[in-house]
Amino acid sequence: VTPFKPIHRDFLEQLREALGVNVNTIMANARTDELLEESQRLTAELQARSAELQAQQEELRRSNAELEEKASLLAAQNRDIEAKNLQIEQARQELEARAQQLSQASRYKSEFLANMSHELRTPLNSLLILAQLLAQNPSRNLTPKQVEYAGIIHSAGSDLLQLINDILDLSKVEAGKMD
Repeated sequence: VTPFKPIHRDFLEQLREALGVNVNTIMANARTDELLEESQRLTAELQARSAELQAQQEELRRSNAELEEKASLLAAQNRDIEAKNLQIEQARQELEARAQQLSQASRYKSEFLANMSHELRTPLNSLLILAQLLAQNPSRNLTPKQVEYAGIIHSAGSDLLQLINDILDLSKVEAGKMD
């Protein structure tokens, strides 16, 4: 409804990296799903090939000439299966590493938000108390304009404190510590 203020732009700039991490997390999860589907397809393929190999072994027992030919085919297929198993294992290890990195990034983000919240709240609470005292003007030595400015400072500080609390709540929800 209104143009962003510099503080809003600064806030969005601070959130940019966290949003990038979340987008990368979503992309990594999509890649994980793709790899899982491929793994399942390869497993089914391996099962089908295994049944096929058993049928071929029965044929190989019937004839010595066919035995040599089919034995070499079986060896080649086994190498392919081992290569695919190796690829699957490497993909699994990559997924585990990525999951660990995501977990660590999430933990670092939560720690950062908790620390930053404390660092921001302490001076902000002092500012709110002082602004409220000035707005009340108990000694009646301030002009009405100064009292109005103190009220504006208090209101903006309260809004900022609520924004910080909302960010922390979102962080707690994301970390699974809060519904």
